[in-house]
Amino acid sequence: MLTTALLTLTLTAGSDLRMTLSTVADATACEAARESVTSVLTDAGIEIVAARCGVTDLRLTPFEHGAGPEAEIHRYRVDLSDPQGFAVTPLGVDGRCIADAPPVYCARSSQSVITD
Repeated sequence: MLTTALLTLTLTAGSDLRMTLSTVADATACEAARESVTSVLTDAGIEIVAARCGVTDLRLTPFEHGAGPEAEIHRYRVDLSDPQGFAVTPLGVDGRCIADAPPVYCARSSQSVITD
């Protein structure tokens, strides 16, 4: 089932790419969340690579604020080729990812795939 979600890619202090995917009610709610999240991240001095709304059938566990780098064991390939959305492919813990230069990224996350 497709849901609307906010995808955020940020750089960590170690220059790794972090991904978060947050489900929202609809496109309007997503845009409001995007504006709020980017403002908070910018004020905190966190470099934002991308913050984009789109639809996806991928379901991830909720984002937990304060999760450290040691919790970011899940790997994803993120494709931003579509200017109106995104495609996220789970790679698994040991999955290899080859970034095809922007707009395709390899990112890590503390969020895991929900399979049921």
